[in-house]
Amino acid sequence: MTTTYREQFSKAEKAEEYDADQYGSTSYSTLLWNIEQTQLAHIVQGMRTTHDSIEYLDFAAGTGRVIVFMEDKVNVATGIEISQAMVDRAQEKLNSGTMICKDITPPDAEVEGSYDLITTFRFVLNAETNLRQAGITALAKRLKDDTSLLVFNNHGNFYSHKLILWPIHKLKSMGKGYQTEGNYMTNKQAHQVADQAGLEIISTIGSGFFGGTIARLLPFKMVSSLELSLSKIKLLRPFCVNQLYIAKRK
Repeated sequence: MTTTYREQFSKAEKAEEYDADQYGSTSYSTLLWNIEQTQLAHIVQGMRTTHDSIEYLDFAAGTGRVIVFMEDKVNVATGIEISQAMVDRAQEKLNSGTMICKDITPPDAEVEGSYDLITTFRFVLNAETNLRQAGITALAKRLKDDTSLLVFNNHGNFYSHKLILWPIHKLKSMGKGYQTEGNYMTNKQAHQVADQAGLEIISTIGSGFFGGTIARLLPFKMVSSLELSLSKIKLLRPFCVNQLYIAKRK
């Protein structure tokens, strides 16, 4: 039976596996996350020139990877996650940040606060189409004002090295409905999701040019350095597997 996005990390052991496997010390996801940290720090640095205080929300916070990194860079940090197992694991890692277990995607869900900066990572690609749109729309409601930013990513850019594997993933997924792996999204689709939520994407930053298969053939430090350098070349960014979008209200 297919597991929905909401259900996939509902158990404590799944939350632990996510930390150990997806973000192991030398995994490709960790390599990209190291680059994303630099990108996030730069975004916060820019906001500090216009904001005396930054109230921050991380949605679909998982085991706390993003909010743990961000909590000492903002004034108030909140994480929202639907899995209690994930919430418990994340809260253990936090110093000042607060985790909330709730579903914000229903149209009548209570809006618990407004924020200057919101992030959501690995949600837009992995979530089912309707849930994806509901999530981004709910986050748009939580932006404090026209200077507030929503940062989200697509870690399966269609026009990247993943394009080579698209026929294989397409055949494997036929007749199986929603899948949590092997998904793809274009920049155009990301813009459509933002547009339907009343947002405009003002900047896109790419990272991850080689891909995990090639990366595993090289020393981790070497490929990390190469990927960081390549992520700074604007001409290559549209062809990187990970696309980071910065959006605000229209």
